[in-house]
Amino acid sequence: MEPVALDDLPRHSAWAISLLDPSRDPPSTPGAYTEIATYDDIYAYLLEQYREQPVSRKTFSNEIKSRGRGNPDVISVEERLYLATTTELLGRERDAVRDALYPILTGGETVVDLGCGWGATFGVIAEEFPGVTVVGGEVSQHGVTLARELYSDTDRISTEPFDFYGEWDLLPEEGPTVVFTRGALTTIDDVEPVIDRLAARAAADDIIGGVHLEETGPHPDTLLGLLRQRYATANDYNTDLVSVLSEHPDLSVTAVEYDVIGANPLHPLTAVRWRPI
Repeated sequence: MEPVALDDLPRHSAWAISLLDPSRDPPSTPGAYTEIATYDDIYAYLLEQYREQPVSRKTFSNEIKSRGRGNPDVISVEERLYLATTTELLGRERDAVRDALYPILTGGETVVDLGCGWGATFGVIAEEFPGVTVVGGEVSQHGVTLARELYSDTDRISTEPFDFYGEWDLLPEEGPTVVFTRGALTTIDDVEPVIDRLAARAAADDIIGGVHLEETGPHPDTLLGLLRQRYATANDYNTDLVSVLSEHPDLSVTAVEYDVIGANPLHPLTAVRWRPI
């Protein structure tokens, strides 16, 4: 990967230009990617495409990740910017999922991926941790259907309808369970009631911990950090996860790793782990 100077970020990011010059219109509709309808439309389109031209999961993932990106394009890792190919980005994202889950999984657990979309992390989790079962939950029915069709060849992976503010029937009643999210909690209005419910289930059931790869704050007091906070605010993203977890009396935050990977360098993933007290 080739390093990129922060001064060069506007050459690669229309949003960076907009944030640095408020007189410019934003390059996309602010807040669109916090709406369920947006994702349902995306998954409906992808499902139709997949049915018309079935491809391997690896090819499908590569095609999804490359859409709207240059090859190479700018990414972030640990607050540094790089030009990376789609293949390099996917490798970094795979490493981020594996490294986030590795300290908590020993084998035999069920990983419940809440807000899983079409199941982008399923294959990584199942391949890197062959002793676990993966259960995905997704609010978009098109997302559920697409995930089921993509992973129909393995009984270790399943997907069920799920709403953060609805019923949580997909959580196993027995056996060690790890709750996982990637880029889901940042899209909901208020994470506090979700964390409260997770803590209650952890106290009553066999949830042994949570692992999150989320675009969350706090962002550092640097130019890049300030741009990231302005980007999150402009797009109605929730960045409260770390603060909510840290203040919860029944949970202990065991790790926070900022900017493990940012496919969008203005909206990077932070790895967070917690366990019940």
